Amino acid sequence: MVSVKDAVVEQFQLPPEEGRLISKEQYFHDIYHPTNAGHLIMANCLGWLFEVTDRSDLDQGKDTINKPPLIGNAFVDVKLLDRLNGESVARIDVGGFGETDTDLQMAEMDDDPYGTPHFPNNWMYTRESGSQAGSFKMILRSKRLILIFKDSASDEFGTANICVDGELVHKADPHQINWTHCHVLLLFDEKQSSEHIIEIGMAEGQEDKSFTILGFGYVD
Repeated sequence: MVSVKDAVVEQFQLPPEEGRLISKEQYFHDIYHPTNAGHLIMANCLGWLFEVTDRSDLDQGKDTINKPPLIGNAFVDVKLLDRLNGESVARIDVGGFGETDTDLQMAEMDDDPYGTPHFPNNWMYTRESGSQAGSFKMILRSKRLILIFKDSASDEFGTANICVDGELVHKADPHQINWTHCHVLLLFDEKQSSEHIIEIGMAEGQEDKSFTILGFGYVD
């Protein structure tokens, strides 16, 4: 495996005189994701892998495919929880998140030439739906949980507080990346399943903004 992240991310933070070779903007920012320069770096990384591999001796060791993964497989059995199946998996009070967001990230799926929206079965908070209805509450038995929420460049969207078992674990800011796409946050990662209470509500001063919970990924 080639990690382009290892090659470029650390040096993004450096000034040129201390070793930065390419800025984050130069690497990422055009319609192709990454730019031509970014693609050249990716190609060079792969070329270097092939060059080193060609010079290396064949591995004489035994097959190691059955060894535990180096990074882990904690989410190999992750399942989607959204508006479509949520009531059968957890106890949910949607509160002010009663709307459905249709302005979603799109992608070509499988061999379809048209864009398909990601996570259409979502929960959306708006000023109209949420002013008196309160926060989103979910009781779920799980050992690992990730939240997928919507990033947006629209000023209509605001920050939400994410609490697990009464403790604030994240402030989800949809303007952190500032374009319409899916953003993931790890809420908890434990060895044993237990019951947790997840509560999502608008941060103070953000009550007149919108926020979209696209879904959750959970491991039993």
